[in-house]
Amino acid sequence: MSEDSARPPSAEPRGPVVTSPEIAEKLIAKLDSSMSELLELLREETALVKSGHLKAAAELTAAKDEKATLYTRLMLVARDEIAALKAFAPDATAALVKRHELFRSEVQINLAVLDTARDVAEGLMRTVAIEVGRATLPQTYGRPGVRPNPNASSAQGIAINRNI
Repeated sequence: MSEDSARPPSAEPRGPVVTSPEIAEKLIAKLDSSMSELLELLREETALVKSGHLKAAAELTAAKDEKATLYTRLMLVARDEIAALKAFAPDATAALVKRHELFRSEVQINLAVLDTARDVAEGLMRTVAIEVGRATLPQTYGRPGVRPNPNASSAQGIAINRNI
């Protein structure tokens, strides 16, 4: 069996995508547009999370996933075709690279905000679970004259109603 026949269909080598200045400009324009749309969603999500509107931020997930998928596909094509992009549209490619660096910093801010929100939520849940467990812990001594182990008797789960 040859190496080419063992390769899955999606991994087959393809010819160059960028073969003219027009195609280079179109790819750069699509990538720039995709980056702008995704960045707009990320900024909106960041603002909603910072203001405590987590449900509204969660509603952006499907649109964000769709935009991120398109952006990733275009970015992978651009990465594979970077030599052709630089040859056919050097100024536009240089501008795109600079814009991408700014985009990456915005993504880092969004991720930091989301991580902080997740950490705060986990801390709150942990505190609530401890308090619920403490409330159900007997305040008397057990049979051998020792207080019951809080982990054994109060390890109960808590439920969250996400429909609120």
